[in-house]
Amino acid sequence: MSSMGGVDLLKRLAVNLVALPAALVLIAITAAMGQTIPDHVPPMRFVVVRSSAQCEPTCPEWISAEGRIEADSPGLLKALLKGIGDRKLPVVLDSPGGEAEAAMALGHIIRARQLDTMVAKTVFSDCGPETKACKPHQSKTRLGVVDPVGALCSSACPIVLAGGVRRLADSRAFVGIHRIMVNMPITRTVHGKKVQNIEFVRVPKWYERKMENYFKELNAGTWIVSAMQNTPDANMRYLLPFELMDLNLTTEFGHGDTLTDVDVCKTTPPASNCRTDQVADK
Repeated sequence: MSSMGGVDLLKRLAVNLVALPAALVLIAITAAMGQTIPDHVPPMRFVVVRSSAQCEPTCPEWISAEGRIEADSPGLLKALLKGIGDRKLPVVLDSPGGEAEAAMALGHIIRARQLDTMVAKTVFSDCGPETKACKPHQSKTRLGVVDPVGALCSSACPIVLAGGVRRLADSRAFVGIHRIMVNMPITRTVHGKKVQNIEFVRVPKWYERKMENYFKELNAGTWIVSAMQNTPDANMRYLLPFELMDLNLTTEFGHGDTLTDVDVCKTTPPASNCRTDQVADK
């Protein structure tokens, strides 16, 4: 979300934005939200990870969701969830953001499956999912541990975070919000010639209301949108733990590995994301 170019620009373009068909505005919002993410950040990928912290035969597992949120991200998550059946694995997020519409779709999928969300990195102990030469764990999962230190969930990512039933973010992780912008083609007359440029302006009010309804539906604070829109798009407001709780973006204080620590499998009954590896048990 690059700089909008000032309040005067917003006033001049307000009429044009209202007159645009909703579908075109959604396309523009999608494009605009991807502008702040470096090209080297890969698209979001989803992979089931099993703890490697000496917990066999019964270990916690989770879904690692890392990378840029794109239009096909919801489909990828649906495919993974179909493959694991009715298991309820927490979704561990590490993402600089991406497309708002896709983020809301991800949040709806997560809530429909009654999954939890948390902000943390997944550190793979064998090799990452992008390494083609690496053979996955025999249960078709990767091995790794969760590390909240320096994990990032910013821009559109908090929209996904809100989808969790339980939502956690360690104080050592970063959850950031900023203004959602729309990039639009603007024609100006320069030295007697018409010149068209892509400029960034604030999203229309109807889209802000759509996002407010999304957060309300998920029982998160509706004033998240106001907090977003009051943060200049060129900046990032990183929220403190008490602010995350106040916004209801998180539901409880806790360490970044609260949902994935090996201790969750030592209770009776063990947590729903624990699985006993029959091979390791032999």
